[in-house]
Amino acid sequence: MPTHVLEAYGATGAATELLTGGRTNRTLRVRAGRELVLQQLRAFDGVDLLGIMENLVRVTSHLDWKMRAAAIEAGTPPDDAASWWPELVPTMANKPYLVDAEQSVWRAFRYRPGRIARAHLPNESLASVARLFGRFSQATADLDGPELLVTSPHFHDLGHIWTSFESQLNVESGPAAAEVREHHDAVDAVRQRLLQRIADDGLDQVPLRVVHNDTKISNVLLHETSSDAIAVLDLDLAMMGPIWHDVGDLMRSIAWHADDEAPVMTAALFDTVSAAFVRGASETLGDDELATFAVAGPRLAFELGVRYLHGHLDPENALRVDGDRGRLLRGLANVKLAEEMLNAYDALRSVVDDLIARR
Repeated sequence: MPTHVLEAYGATGAATELLTGGRTNRTLRVRAGRELVLQQLRAFDGVDLLGIMENLVRVTSHLDWKMRAAAIEAGTPPDDAASWWPELVPTMANKPYLVDAEQSVWRAFRYRPGRIARAHLPNESLASVARLFGRFSQATADLDGPELLVTSPHFHDLGHIWTSFESQLNVESGPAAAEVREHHDAVDAVRQRLLQRIADDGLDQVPLRVVHNDTKISNVLLHETSSDAIAVLDLDLAMMGPIWHDVGDLMRSIAWHADDEAPVMTAALFDTVSAAFVRGASETLGDDELATFAVAGPRLAFELGVRYLHGHLDPENALRVDGDRGRLLRGLANVKLAEEMLNAYDALRSVVDDLIARR
């Protein structure tokens, strides 16, 4: 642990515990009179670390301001413990983050007790997660000023992702490529069905807003003893985008955490999750945005499936999965989930229409 980093946060001699050591981020828990979560964001090609931090500072500062403004209006002191977003802790020089000689970025957050979901969750917990992500949409809908920076070009750009996948498949000749080619036509058939639904439901016509862009279940902190969602985590992909980016990734993730043997999205679960997200987002959602919900799940599940299949062709791919065929199996499973969601489209769309009618 670099001494100058601990000094910057007034934590010289502190006890540190490595929590994760991923390819991009290294995360430590620091105990020095106060508890911090200290992260190192490693610099490598294609990642705009300073842009990520600019977006993060803007979004969290906006949420901090809204909390304090609401407290002033209510005539009560601000309660920092009530924050439900990552709370940046500045350096001793009052800087929001630190850049070292290797161009890594170091940042600190207030440590918050809780747990991360790793298995199935009851429906009420899934609804709690959806409501919190909806609340993020509501709370950031009035973020003023210029649009957030594009820190990950072509993110969620299915046309670009599919073209890149096919381009590599066309030049590969090894066993991995043969395995992927075996399933190519079936995967493309799902893509064609999906593109028609995307056009019918106007996914390319809805306005852009601040979106989280990584709304998987593991990016929510749950209460230590209950399954209530208490904080949104990981805003590193927060950018401008359509609301279905967040809804779709949430539906895809929830299908894997629902209490079933295989990933599934039933109409009843979709109703529970959609209604909870709408309650969280409240009046900031337009009917045109709601109309994208039914196809958002298969859209994001299919995209992730293609990314995993592409990763099966490239051993150096950033998507890390256990086993030699892990990416292939994960990719096919996500494409299958997208297909099953498309098969259930009429029931899911009926839920969406009811939500719109009730509004």
